[in-house]
Amino acid sequence: MRAYRTIIFPSVAALYFSFGAIPLAAQGTPQTTEAESQRWYSPSRYNPVKWIKTLKNGSKPASEELAANGDLEKKLTKQLEVQGIIPQGTDLKEECSSFKSLAECVAALRVSHSLNVELNCLKWDVTGVKPKRVGDSCAGPLDGKAMGLQKSIELLKRDADAKGEAKNALQRARNDINDAKP
Repeated sequence: MRAYRTIIFPSVAALYFSFGAIPLAAQGTPQTTEAESQRWYSPSRYNPVKWIKTLKNGSKPASEELAANGDLEKKLTKQLEVQGIIPQGTDLKEECSSFKSLAECVAALRVSHSLNVELNCLKWDVTGVKPKRVGDSCAGPLDGKAMGLQKSIELLKRDADAKGEAKNALQRARNDINDAKP
């Protein structure tokens, strides 16, 4: 009985603790990186609630944003008139009526002015909506779908640096809007 207490009990205890420690070691730091262990399909990536939140928090259509903030419309109109981008007495709400964002509208106005492109043609290409007053020289967007500002510039003015012009116009449009905000 004495041998049981001195030899067998400590041996069983040692085996118990050594095998009990193996699962604990396996639960430690992972051996693979996070990129390797990610599944190719992640349901959280396709969660439509995230898309709705993004759309809600995103910018309003240009005409709604101008209608909601009359002071912004007045300041921005005055600013664009002073710079010579739009003629005196232009209704900015009407010019930006079918644009998805105010920055996109102001960028289109800037591109139209700087590259001497007809605004209605550019507006039709960018928004996909045919303006009331559009010239015969405008072909309109391909397949009737809206295209980006860069693609529109490439279509209407082949010799221009479309990527640079679009990027510059969007940046200056954002700056104009921020300057006009109270």
